[in-house]
Amino acid sequence: MSLADQRASAPDQTNRPNLGLVVTILVLASSVSIMSTDMYAPSLPDLADEFNTTPTRVKLTISLNLLAFGLAQLIHGPLSDRFGRRPVLLCSLSAVVVGCLLCVMAQTINQLIAARVLLGLVAAAEAVVGLAIIKDLYNEKEQVKALALLGMVIAIAPAVAPIIGGYLHVAFGWESSFYVIAGMAIVAAIVVYWYLPESTKPDVHALKVPRVLSNYAALLRNEEFLSHTLLLGVTLGLVFVFVTAAPFVLITYLGVPVQHFGFHQAAIVVSFFLGSMVASQLADRWPAGRLLGAGLFFMLIGATLLVLFILTDVLTAVSLVAAYSVMTFGMGPMFAVAPSRALRSIKTQAGSASAMLSGLEQSTAALSGVAVSVLHDGTAKPMATVTIALTGLAVMLVIWIRRQQR
Repeated sequence: MSLADQRASAPDQTNRPNLGLVVTILVLASSVSIMSTDMYAPSLPDLADEFNTTPTRVKLTISLNLLAFGLAQLIHGPLSDRFGRRPVLLCSLSAVVVGCLLCVMAQTINQLIAARVLLGLVAAAEAVVGLAIIKDLYNEKEQVKALALLGMVIAIAPAVAPIIGGYLHVAFGWESSFYVIAGMAIVAAIVVYWYLPESTKPDVHALKVPRVLSNYAALLRNEEFLSHTLLLGVTLGLVFVFVTAAPFVLITYLGVPVQHFGFHQAAIVVSFFLGSMVASQLADRWPAGRLLGAGLFFMLIGATLLVLFILTDVLTAVSLVAAYSVMTFGMGPMFAVAPSRALRSIKTQAGSASAMLSGLEQSTAALSGVAVSVLHDGTAKPMATVTIALTGLAVMLVIWIRRQQR
């Protein structure tokens, strides 16, 4: 009997699906949502001419997509508690195909912005549902292993996506990226249907507004959860600043060829990967607070270098990537510590709790992308402005966290 035949009920905990199989399926599904932003990034500078519009409006196709992605997770979590993980995941992947086709058919920049917002809304389910599935099926030790595998593999997607997208853009035009993403979504939906069992029993009361609001309000009153989640959002915001602004800075301002942009983004992703590996090695010997401080230290060094390079007009493609690589190396320890500190205080339903964590983190980060879009002036200075603000917030949040501990 295939796992698809088990979709009507949650699996017996004594006969759970293989952890590697579940992680592989979730990597495929999650890669669809990641690719929907990063594969498209190298095309941004050319879209201003394509749609006869300004770079600021083109950037909104990224920043508003990310904002929609973050906010929608607050809805997908309770939906997955009410109807089950599989139905929400399958509907999301199907809707991604529709969203990609709407992007391709856009005739104006406003239509493309609307299609990208829709794509962000429907693609958000993969992030929250994947975390909920892992919490449903496995114990704490297995969850750590699964999330580590998931995070390390998914970290590759932002590195590979813009490289593929750059070459697709040069060879076939900006629309080709969305055709590829739609194809990936179809493959992922087929794999989910046949091989991923339902991991929870639907709760008919999960969508009742008082319960949803009560769960979310409890989390927002929890200082440990809120401070660590906002720290994640601010840290991720530095990544979103790069995703939103770097295509224009590197390609238009610094003259990097479109097909080479992805290699620059790949460098900072590799640095994050290395930072995560170092954090995992030090986790047994260093207390969590020390790891968090070390991560903040590297983030501040990288941010300071970036701002100095920009404000003294000595910025090059290499120096920009070098500064960001120092920052993302520090993000490794930050993302290793902060999620576990936030999650340990969660007592509510897995779907809603995962939604609040991911949704608040993503939404906070997406606002950074919106800010750098609005401030666009054809130079790298908006990157410096938003970077200064975000690192200042990160310092204040770490101080708040340490006061809680004392």
